[in-house]
Amino acid sequence: MYDFSFCKLCDRQGAAVKYRLPQLSLYACPSCDFHYSDVLDEFPPDQPEQARLTESAQRYIESKLPQNTSQLKTNLRFVQTHIQLPGLQCLDIGSGAGVFPALLQNAGAVAEGIEPQQVFREFAQKKFQLALKPEPVDAACWQNGYASYFDLVTLWDTLEHVNFPAATLQAAAKLIRPGGLLLLDTPSRDSFVYRASEWAYRISQGAKPMLLRTLYSAKPYGHKQIFTRAQLQMLLEGAGFSVVGHSALHRSRSKLVVACRKGS
Repeated sequence: MYDFSFCKLCDRQGAAVKYRLPQLSLYACPSCDFHYSDVLDEFPPDQPEQARLTESAQRYIESKLPQNTSQLKTNLRFVQTHIQLPGLQCLDIGSGAGVFPALLQNAGAVAEGIEPQQVFREFAQKKFQLALKPEPVDAACWQNGYASYFDLVTLWDTLEHVNFPAATLQAAAKLIRPGGLLLLDTPSRDSFVYRASEWAYRISQGAKPMLLRTLYSAKPYGHKQIFTRAQLQMLLEGAGFSVVGHSALHRSRSKLVVACRKGS
């Protein structure tokens, strides 16, 4: 059982519950003001029968593909402003239905992907002929077999979902060759929506937590933490990366979009 009084960002003790929501509590660190929930996913993930790719699940995923593909094509263009893809070894962490690894392959890269949810892995295999891996990036199969192997690692809408973001980035860093790139996007705690959600909670003395409930979730693979730009930079630098670019790819200004390079 993890002691949530230890901050998941700076590892200092003293974090305490700041907001109580249905099914979860949000902790805040007094040292770095990092906000994170008291929910952790279990690994290996339980895969009940209903998690398999049924016809209804396939139709639902297909219905979301146009919007997701449009954004991921924009993300691909952001990648291509930093690196030429043909022939590169790439890893996409949190691949979902497999759209981004497929886009990387179409751009000439050699792409692998990680996706813990079986329903999405089955969809990616059927739709794109992609064999996504279920093991998280810190698993031995990655850490022992792919050290300094990848030219590029991406995490699109992923870092907010993982149990321990610092450990995830440190594990990803070990797989990237010196000078290689890591690109990601993640929700921003600097956004108006987040500030408004805190204001609504405080004004109502916790009686109206609805906005915060849309930002965090106790469901498997739900949002567990949301970063300010300064906190994300602190996390990346702690994993050995230097930020080399930001992008306003997302119109809502609710996202942080970052490119960074591993030190040599």
